[in-house]
Formats: sequence, structure tokens, C-alpha cells
Amino acid sequence: MKKIKIAQLAPLWIPVPPKTYGGIELMLSFLTEELIARNYDITLFASGDSKTSAKLIPLTEKGIWLQKDLRSPHAYINTALERIYRQRTYIDLFHNHFDFFLFPLSLLETVPILTTLHRPLDPVTIGAYKAYRKIKFCAISNDQRRSAEENDIPIIDVVYNGIDVDKYTFREEPDDYFIFLSRLNKEKGIIDAINISKAAGVRLIVAGNIIGADEWNYFLHEVQPLLNEENVNFVGQIDFDEKVRLLGGARALLFPINRREPFGLVMIEAMACGTPVIAYRKGSVPEVVKDKKTGFIVSNEKEMVQAVKKISSINRKDCRNHVEQNFTLKQMVDKYEEIYKKLI
Repeated sequence: MKKIKIAQLAPLWIPVPPKTYGGIELMLSFLTEELIARNYDITLFASGDSKTSAKLIPLTEKGIWLQKDLRSPHAYINTALERIYRQRTYIDLFHNHFDFFLFPLSLLETVPILTTLHRPLDPVTIGAYKAYRKIKFCAISNDQRRSAEENDIPIIDVVYNGIDVDKYTFREEPDDYFIFLSRLNKEKGIIDAINISKAAGVRLIVAGNIIGADEWNYFLHEVQPLLNEENVNFVGQIDFDEKVRLLGGARALLFPINRREPFGLVMIEAMACGTPVIAYRKGSVPEVVKDKKTGFIVSNEKEMVQAVKKISSINRKDCRNHVEQNFTLKQMVDKYEEIYKKLI
């Protein structure tokens, strides 16, 4: 039987899987490896420092964000478009995870293109999604689907992100700290997390990375002065094994998100380790966290402080079970298989 040939089109900012932070790239690595295990012929278009069992076609030597003094990053994307297009005769479906950057592929009669929307919608991106009507769009939460359909962007299906739960060590007894793990920018809520931990009188480990001049400016002027607080421990970027260790040891993940969150992979990673999530009620959060069962969903800093104080009421086994029942790699890939078969 002829193998179905699928091209996974990765963002070029960092490698697949990510060396440190990178939810899209981690999910894409899990997806790619599982599709190969299911006998698909997979080509991964990604940065050259990616690691995969698929056929890798490198579009840059290494991730764009890892190249210092790069003057024209978007020139790589123009070159990438040509290289991907050249491979079209060998591909049955393009699965695009690189957002609007690769939409011009659909201007020419090529193969079907499925784009998973990994980021929140804003007015400019909405314009791009509406301009390319040949592309099929998939959302990663029902809230993101509503966000798209409110703006006349048709969604073919919703596929929750899934993880290989076996790679996340369950910890029934945590250590005595809370954790913030994300990009260290304003919309991810790092300052709220520090303020909340201080008000609650608990220790906070801060892990994550900073990308681009605007984020560095915010970090240096707004965040860094707060990292000297007595109970704040800043560890910076961490690799996968360290992430699992720190998530598992935490009493809870603080997720004071300041945007309409389309999914939030770190929430299911934390719960897979047995660690509850305390999050603001934004975007997909009520779909991912079961309030009062796998964490607490709150509206503001004051409510989050109260939730921190009653975190021991959450059964950590319930957190793990919730991920095993709803957010597994198998569930995610089963859904994508259904969509692939419709489109090819």
C-alpha cells in the first residue's frame, strides 16, 4: 500500500524539538514521530539543527532566533517558500505550523494545505487568514475556533494539543515551591506571578526565555528588578529533562495569562507531572484545566493568591488522569489523521 506523504512545515525560529522553551516545536516533534510510527512518509521542513526520524529538509542552518547579528531573517522565509514549492510533486499534503508566512504556497495550484492556528488572532493576522481562502484552518481549542469564526474564518476542526505522557514523571509529593514557566514577557504574566507569590508568602521558581529587543527591554526594566526578591529563584532557560523535574517538584504552576490563550501546552505538561495549574480565565483555560479538580481558574491577582493558599486540596493524581484522558499524543494524532484523510 502506498504511503501517504505529508510535509510538516515548522516555524524557523528555533529547532524541532526545542532545546529549551517552545510549545509549537515540541508538539510538532511529538506529532512527526508518531506519524512515522503509523507508517506515514513524513518530510519535515525546519531549521537545520532540528532532530527527527523524518526526512529533514533544512531551510536554515539553525533556528533564526539562535543566529546572532542576523540582518534579514525574513529573507530565509522567501527562500523557504521556493524550496518547499519545489518539493510539491512528492507531497500529498502540506501541514503548516508556520502561520501566515507560508500562505503564498496556496496561490499556485499545488497540494492541499492545512494550517494549524497556534497563536491568538489579531486584526492584521485575521486579514491574512481571510485573504487565503484555499487554505484549510484547524484550531487548537474551541475558544480559538469561536475567535476565528467570529471573524469569518472557517475552521475545519478542533484538535487539542497532545503530549507523550510517558515522558513526564508523575510526582505525588511535590517540593515546597511554585513555578512560572513561559516566555518572560508582558502577555504571559510574569510580573503578576511574582506579585502573587510574594503576596501569598510562597517560593517561586521562574523559568523561561526572552526573544527580541522589545522583550529584552521589558525584562531588563520591568522584570529583572523583581527577581531579587527573597523568595524568587530565577533559573532562565531550561531543557526538557530539567523542565519535567521542576514542573513535577512544584506545588502548582502559576499561569496568569494576559491574552486570549489558544491552548497553553505548559498547562498539560504540568498536570501530566501531577502539578495543578492556577490560571486566569482567558481563552482556552477552562477547556484545559478543570476548576477545583486539577487546579483553580481565577479572575485576578487577589483570587490567585487565595487559590495558592488552598492548593493542597487538589489531588495530584486527578491532574495526571485528566491529561491521560483528554490530551494524549494518540488522541491528537487520531484527530489529525481524520483531517488528513478528508483533505487528500
